[in-house]
Amino acid sequence: MAVSKVIDLIGNSTVSWEDAARNALTGAGKSLHGITDLEIVQYTAKVVDNEIIEYRALVRMAFVVD
Repeated sequence: MAVSKVIDLIGNSTVSWEDAARNALTGAGKSLHGITDLEIVQYTAKVVDNEIIEYRALVRMAFVVD
């Protein structure tokens, strides 16, 4: 029987929310193994002078515990 752990992470990007979510997955994959699921929980952005300068994606990620 496998045991999974769920964590929340925030990815960021200057390109898009999709890229921000992908960056969260890529970053997590450097230290976590066995990632099985990713849920986009929330999208936010940093705004300066009425322009989005940074896209942020809050993601919930599940991975198998060794």
